[in-house]
Amino acid sequence: MSSGHFRSSDFSGAAPAAPHIDYAYTHAETLATTGYFSCEPPPSLSLDDALTQLEAAPLDDFLHQHLLRALSKKKPEELRDLAATCYDAAADVFLRPALAGLLLECALLLPAWRELYEAFSPFPADAVTRLAPASPAVYLRAALQPEREAAAAWSTAFRGNICGHHALPRPDEADIPPLFSPEALEKTAEELAARAGILAREHARMAAENWEPRERPPAKDTFLRALDALMEAGFIAGPEMRHEASLSPIALLRSWQVDLHVRNGRLSHSLRGQATAYGRGLSLAQARASYAMEIVERASAYVSVGPGEQESGGQVLDRKEPLPLLKDRHAELREQGRATLNPDLLPLEAPCPDAPLHWLASRAVDGAEVLVPAQAVFLFCNLDEPDLFLAGGSTGLASGNSLDEAKVAAITEILERDAEATTPFSRARCFTLRSRDPRIQSLLEDYAARGIRVQFQDITTELGLPVYQCFVTAHDGSVARATGANLNGARAALAALTETPWPYVWAQPAPFGKASGPGLAGLPERVLEDLPDYSLPSAEANRRLLECVLAGHGRSPLYVELTRADLDLPVVRALIPGLELNAEWDRFSRPSLRLFARYAAMYR
Repeated sequence: MSSGHFRSSDFSGAAPAAPHIDYAYTHAETLATTGYFSCEPPPSLSLDDALTQLEAAPLDDFLHQHLLRALSKKKPEELRDLAATCYDAAADVFLRPALAGLLLECALLLPAWRELYEAFSPFPADAVTRLAPASPAVYLRAALQPEREAAAAWSTAFRGNICGHHALPRPDEADIPPLFSPEALEKTAEELAARAGILAREHARMAAENWEPRERPPAKDTFLRALDALMEAGFIAGPEMRHEASLSPIALLRSWQVDLHVRNGRLSHSLRGQATAYGRGLSLAQARASYAMEIVERASAYVSVGPGEQESGGQVLDRKEPLPLLKDRHAELREQGRATLNPDLLPLEAPCPDAPLHWLASRAVDGAEVLVPAQAVFLFCNLDEPDLFLAGGSTGLASGNSLDEAKVAAITEILERDAEATTPFSRARCFTLRSRDPRIQSLLEDYAARGIRVQFQDITTELGLPVYQCFVTAHDGSVARATGANLNGARAALAALTETPWPYVWAQPAPFGKASGPGLAGLPERVLEDLPDYSLPSAEANRRLLECVLAGHGRSPLYVELTRADLDLPVVRALIPGLELNAEWDRFSRPSLRLFARYAAMYR
């Protein structure tokens, strides 16, 4: 093999650490009350110096993403000049593989540069294959996947449908090549229908057992316990403030401090800055508990990593229980007889690369140890390894008053996101809401008095957990939406309602506020208190119910406890192989078989 070719191991083996970088955790933008952040090196680090450092530590994802943003702002002609420095055609060698990989990624993402790149052809035809291991990012690996263009076109169509409520074409009239055969769709639809009643049956069986009732602590107690721990540990960075960007009658935000340090392989860096947590609820105590526990879970998932024992992959610091890391290839761990989660069972944009990854122990329902990828557990996890995800998220991360409560919340969130990602928008499943509770009904009437048309879609899947999406349609046709899930259907609907990013100022009398468009006409009405309720008397009972239901569907959750020593508040990350983790649609997404099966069933 010529020196111009690369394997994953060429970029992930032992090597001297690159110079230390102090990254700033920087707010990039806020969309629909969701904040997006980037990790920026010091302004004193020039583009040339940053490129030199990346060549020394090519799997530094923070630096790679910073350079990708910087290069995307340059003119195509400037990128062409940089490309000329990367490749020696006579020797068929990439002189600057990290930069060459960045430029190829820019060609995928920037139409103007792609046009010039194709005309100029600075790299050989197999450049994507050869350079994919030189980048920590998923873009080049995703570009190598079969049916990529068809998957991108379907992702665009489903994004328009699920996020914008645009109509989908009939499957037999779509001008996009199908990703799955009719036989696969029919078989999947039959399997989904056959398993649709498992939750109801398991709930009836377990409800007959003599469970000891255990009420959750009052929201005020949860808030005070969390706030005391956060203040003592130095996480709180600002005062509590109100915001009016959602339908929640009480909506709060509070800044908290991000401060982590990583020494791992060739990487040495810190990450400092301020993040924002949001709390929403029907009462002040609920909103306060919401943001405080969000800070607890996020602070527990942003981790510092230090050196571990010799030959180990390092150690996650500041934990209540030790969290050592192991670095190895998935195939080699399996050969050693270690129980591991196959990363390809997670919703990846491209198959797991043949490269060493960092792993840590999770626990199955029966307590057995199963190794899982560290980057599937932590947030802003920049270790010396290639990325598995285009953008890792927080789905399945949860805190609670108890570990059982945290596990229930984690499973519920995964099922919520899975429902959002696998259920097309359909008017037939939409409804309006009323309540027999005077307080909630008065809130619904107040929305109407301000011209805000609040509507819902039932997106409950074959798993049975009540999942609802609340949406408000603007005059321009854009849709503000949010989802909620809970064993108690009423709580699921209220969670979706209070999360919906439509401005609402309850303190000002109607008709003050931003009116919506008319929405959908003629929808049926459902009563909040009549929505299905599968909850049991304790968090332990609810956890066992959810685990039994998942087992009936051939799924099994894995848990990693992330509880910090200084906070001592239960935090867990759950993973459920085979379920979707986000409903963010982009050109690298691949719609799932279950989504296609539901789409096809709409037209039968």
